[in-house]
Amino acid sequence: MKRAYLIELTIFRDYGRQLLALGFLVAVLVGCGMQTVLAAPSIITCMFFMMGAMGAAAYDEQNDWGRFRLTLPLSRRDVVLGRYGAIVTLGLGGMAVGLLAAFAISAVASAVELPGELSQALALDADTLSAMAFATTFCLLIGVVVASVVTPIYFRLGQTKATQLLPTIIVMIFVLPVVFLGNSGLLDGALPGLEQISAFLAYIETPEGLAVGCAGMVAAAVAILAASAAISLKLYETREL
Repeated sequence: MKRAYLIELTIFRDYGRQLLALGFLVAVLVGCGMQTVLAAPSIITCMFFMMGAMGAAAYDEQNDWGRFRLTLPLSRRDVVLGRYGAIVTLGLGGMAVGLLAAFAISAVASAVELPGELSQALALDADTLSAMAFATTFCLLIGVVVASVVTPIYFRLGQTKATQLLPTIIVMIFVLPVVFLGNSGLLDGALPGLEQISAFLAYIETPEGLAVGCAGMVAAAVAILAASAAISLKLYETREL
């Protein structure tokens, strides 16, 4: 697995560097444009997990790399686990870049008086840090879910066929359930479990609740990635290249 992981990172090297630099720029522009550093880390984290999965799959069909890779001393299990390791590495790298940009913007805003009370808006305080931690972890979970859905499809169908089917699959999984619930009347009147949801949201606002919520989302992300990797391995083992 380690060899496959290092090969993935080597292939990803130039793409990853460009993406990290672009992510830092986007985080700075988002922070300044929205006049808050809250959203930048979460947006970049989610974006990098999704782009990691899609970018890695794109390399498989360049110069027939996916087929040539299997001639190396690597098992298909190594290839799958190495791919997931590279996706996680890029996603966490995006999180680090987003947080770095947020802290850099806040530091500049604290050192230089910006017009229009922008310095105050970009300042970091305890509430902003707590909200940033929760939002970043939540978007990490979203990015992991998307990456975990698309990666097995890429392993089974390849990048070309998967790209043709993914829009339909994404709509069926993420959009149709929302449309169905909205039009079914199930949510009319009162949302089921609204009191429990309100109590949970109030609990999340406490330091203990924030820690529990973030830890729970990270644990869920790990479990989802593990399940996705197991599915990818089963699909990739039966794929003819």
